[in-house]
Amino acid sequence: MAAITGIPTTRVSDLFVRQRILEQVRMDQLALFQYQMQLSTGHRLQSPSEDADAALRIMSLQQLLERKDQVRSNMMTNESFMAMTDTALGHISSSIASARGVGIGALGTINSDTQRQAAAQQISQTIQHLLDLGNQQFRGRYLFSGTQPDVRPFQTSGLDFVEYAGNEGRLSSYSDVDLLFETNVNGNEVFSAISEPVLGTVNIEPVLAFNTRLSDINGGKGVAPGSISITGGGSTVIIDISTAETIGDVALMIRNNAPAGKRLDVEITATGLDITLIGVPGDTMTIHEVGGGTTADELGIRAETAAVTVSGDDLDPIVRLTTPLDDVLGTRSYAVVRSSGVDNDIIFEADTIGNSFDGINIEFIDDGSVVVPGTDEVASYNAGTSTLTVTVKTGSTQARHVVAAVQTAHGLGSVPLTARLDPLDTQSDGKGLVSVGSPVGVTAEGNGTPLDKNSGMRIVNGENTHVVTFADAETVEDMLNLLNMAGAGLLAQINEDATGIDVRSRISGCDLMIGENGGTTATQLGLRSFTGNTRLEDLKYGAGMNTTTGTDFTITMIDGTQVDVDVSGLETINEVLAAIAAVAPATLDARLAVNGNGVELEDSSVGGGALSVSPAFASDAAFVLGLVPEGQQTSSPPTVMPGGEQVLTGSDTNPSETEGIFTALLRLKEALQNNDMPEAERAIEMLDTHTVNLNFGQAELGARMQGLDVMRARLESEEVDLRSAMSLDFDADMVEVISNFTGRQAALEASLRASGSILQMTLLNYL
Repeated sequence: MAAITGIPTTRVSDLFVRQRILEQVRMDQLALFQYQMQLSTGHRLQSPSEDADAALRIMSLQQLLERKDQVRSNMMTNESFMAMTDTALGHISSSIASARGVGIGALGTINSDTQRQAAAQQISQTIQHLLDLGNQQFRGRYLFSGTQPDVRPFQTSGLDFVEYAGNEGRLSSYSDVDLLFETNVNGNEVFSAISEPVLGTVNIEPVLAFNTRLSDINGGKGVAPGSISITGGGSTVIIDISTAETIGDVALMIRNNAPAGKRLDVEITATGLDITLIGVPGDTMTIHEVGGGTTADELGIRAETAAVTVSGDDLDPIVRLTTPLDDVLGTRSYAVVRSSGVDNDIIFEADTIGNSFDGINIEFIDDGSVVVPGTDEVASYNAGTSTLTVTVKTGSTQARHVVAAVQTAHGLGSVPLTARLDPLDTQSDGKGLVSVGSPVGVTAEGNGTPLDKNSGMRIVNGENTHVVTFADAETVEDMLNLLNMAGAGLLAQINEDATGIDVRSRISGCDLMIGENGGTTATQLGLRSFTGNTRLEDLKYGAGMNTTTGTDFTITMIDGTQVDVDVSGLETINEVLAAIAAVAPATLDARLAVNGNGVELEDSSVGGGALSVSPAFASDAAFVLGLVPEGQQTSSPPTVMPGGEQVLTGSDTNPSETEGIFTALLRLKEALQNNDMPEAERAIEMLDTHTVNLNFGQAELGARMQGLDVMRARLESEEVDLRSAMSLDFDADMVEVISNFTGRQAALEASLRASGSILQMTLLNYL
């Protein structure tokens, strides 16, 4: 109960008495109002200012409760999607089991053609039903399209194929304020609707550049932040590279922190760092770790043995979407020309990958022709002596003038090298003076072969052939976009190790074949599906070939010469080509197809016959190699070239396929229609394999739904605890409030009585 403020008994002014009485009444009324609000709302506080500390605690708990409430709402929504998905998976599993039973029932020789055709029709209806289930929507969202819920995931493609337009992502939602859970199953998980990749078997090896991020080197493992120790000429420096983001940053830090009285020349090569100590004759350096770290080793420059130059290890940068296509599959010839002083180092580099321009001498000569520096410098190239000459003016020509002269000549096609300022030495845009000399540098370190961007690849996926070229592509992302947007049903992406490109098919029920288009693009990228290293046991979907003792097939040439070929015991296509070359005359060339895929025979002999291949009895080698079509006894007619040569190109018998439920059912239907029992058995085996995957996916979905049940129960329990904690600060204690309210009423009544008595007093009361 609040105390009643006393009125001084000494003589005071009437104004003071009235003010004290009114203040007392006001305070009592305010307190009564506050208690009345607490009684009516049940809350102890009506504004944060009444108890700032408690208000902060209350607002924090209120925000947390609101987030928990939103999480609960999300969970309820996503549970409905998952329940519908689970129902759809049950229907899919049932339909597949029914189709499998139909297929198995149609196998065997006792069934008539009519029965097999009827079974094929039933399977066709099952495929359509599965398409409907795969395209099922719930609340305006496709269930099996991955993270593209507004994209119809499955559609028919071509004559009798199924194409998946969704992706492999999973939608995520919060099951707690900081805990995500996956809420869907994508179409590839259910139907295996995207093929295993045509693996890019080639590491395209991007070159190391000034702006290569440290996180991208060492196969993407990066470099641990830390320091390195460089000792040279009796002096040691510690260099902290923890703030560096690119290999260029590291190189600059090393160059700018040389041991006392020394200089460090740092060069970013195509593969790593080269560091040279410049001091007095006999000076050497070592590079060590600091404090047991691994930074120097991960930068490839740890050198325990003293040396003048430390040539760093290959830092193995990974492929990124931004990787230029001109910077893969090799390195360019280059030379770094250094002049005395600073801001004058120049990098000369060939414009193409390879060693064609190794050994070019670079010279700066003062022949008196340069009168106006920055205008009169001229670059020229003598192919006979492999010399690039730049005319300069001693003491006047700057590095930027040389660069401009070389770039102008290169643009006109008169010199094979480009020039740029060394970013490790640039301070004022190359205003340092160059040194006159012959030679001042010699190009080296070129290797590899430029990517054949013009020829492109020939891709067969379904009944269509697509030719994709990369003439306008500048980066890996450009190349992937061209492949994915070619209309060939492809999913091209950087492989898991970030060393090359993988290509996958989105189309079920057909073969994917990637071959050359007259060049070497597919081979360079490691994407050709039929190569010299293809194993014979992998041909025909892994069926391999059956050979016989002696001749497996015979090649009849234009001049009538017959070449008997034995492929028994051979393992690869290269070995088959070598076996043909070993017994064939020089006029018969066996190779991989120049256009497309398969084994190709070119006959330049003279005669009136035709180039052909015939299989030997009891050997299917000619069929499996694609030289003779299935069901025929001789090869297809050859192509006659303008010079009279004849070319016989076999088919690609090592295609990739989307091994999944749709492919299995489409293959089974076709096998039943054609009475191809081995293919039907293969299709049923494929169906069994991917039905198991479907069952695992359904089980995983069920486990996720059970996990949500647990999370919901936990959220309900947490809400009770949180509201209880908030109640301690926010809710009013009714017993206490009623008691205080009663006391304030009594105080107000007493104040009013006192004020009534006092205000009635006259002067006589004080006499």
